[in-house]
Amino acid sequence: MAILTQGTQVFFINPNGSGGREVQEIDCATTFSPGGNPADQIETTCLSATTRSYLPGLRTPGQATLGINADPDNASHIALHGLSQTDPAPVITFAVGWSDGTQLPTLRVKGTVDSITVTAGGNGYTGTPTVTITGGGGSGATATAVTDGDAVTEIIITDPGTGFTSAPTVTITGGSGTGATATAAIIAEDGINLPTGRTWFVFDGYISDFPFDFASNTVVTSQVTIQRTGGSAWMPKQ
Repeated sequence: MAILTQGTQVFFINPNGSGGREVQEIDCATTFSPGGNPADQIETTCLSATTRSYLPGLRTPGQATLGINADPDNASHIALHGLSQTDPAPVITFAVGWSDGTQLPTLRVKGTVDSITVTAGGNGYTGTPTVTITGGGGSGATATAVTDGDAVTEIIITDPGTGFTSAPTVTITGGSGTGATATAAIIAEDGINLPTGRTWFVFDGYISDFPFDFASNTVVTSQVTIQRTGGSAWMPKQ
């Protein structure tokens, strides 16, 4: 089965977004080529050989190119140009969402609660118990419990909080039941959440050039160059 290019979206983590870091879509990308990451050649040819032999060496990330119709009223275009002029240019994450889904990525923030796993459902719950999240060096995290029958089956995070340096303690009280327990996990590093209902291609890089192209009888365009660094990940839709 082929995947159409129409419906593709390109996102990046803008370190200078409103309120700090944010995931931002690059509006109206017209072309995008993520470039390659070929392995270098290490020659191992013997003097007696009649053909050269090689071992794979380090990979050398190439350059991605992004085509846009440059728009001074477009916040994402202004942000990209600003990042290209920053010295040194920051290395940021780019995520390409394929056309087989429409879900949007979200930001993973270091020091927030990532998930809460029910380790024991308990019994006797006739009402919704209260979930309290304490410790771990942070604050502000809240969650609600979900029951099925008389047991707790799920904990839904309503606010991930901030400032956690270790996993906080989750306490489940009330609801006329007993025995329910759960454990929390925190986000250790900043990153990006990618919904599994869509194919993604993700890589890191910095914007090395943002030229403008003025031609007769057309719109102003730009072929933005992104120097990739490190590897990449292709995550098929699940």
